[in-house]
Amino acid sequence: MSHLIHRAIAVVLLLAAVSAPAFAQEGADVGAKIRETQALVAKEFRQILLEEMMLTDEESKEFWPLYERYSAEKRVTNEPYLAGLIEYVDRYYKGDLNDEHAVRLMNTYFDVEQAKLKKRHDYVKKFGNVMSDVKVMRFFQLENKVQAEVNAALAVTIPLADPR
Repeated sequence: MSHLIHRAIAVVLLLAAVSAPAFAQEGADVGAKIRETQALVAKEFRQILLEEMMLTDEESKEFWPLYERYSAEKRVTNEPYLAGLIEYVDRYYKGDLNDEHAVRLMNTYFDVEQAKLKKRHDYVKKFGNVMSDVKVMRFFQLENKVQAEVNAALAVTIPLADPR
């Protein structure tokens, strides 16, 4: 794994450690923290792709505009999840999470996960028109590695629902 991937992982974990106490503080802007982290991860991931994808000049010309479109579509697809995450953390610290909220938030999460998987599946062929299938696989592997680290950081930062 490259030093850039290690750096991105370190940035995500550092932000998780710094964000956890902020979530608990009254008046903390959870949404801003989450969106700031999302932007930083996207920037770091772009750097990882620059180093790790081993694109030819010709592939780069087609890959980057396609990647930007994919990224923009993924952000739109993921927005309900982020909104739900922000709502969950806010409700958790206010102590007003109930069963209705839990069901709605879980349904949103599963809907977004299905939509993200479909989006990724749709883009396999599009990326395959730009580069070899092995490079397409490498792209999604890199995306999976970074997302796994983001998920690990979220697992540390986001509190478990309190059933009381």
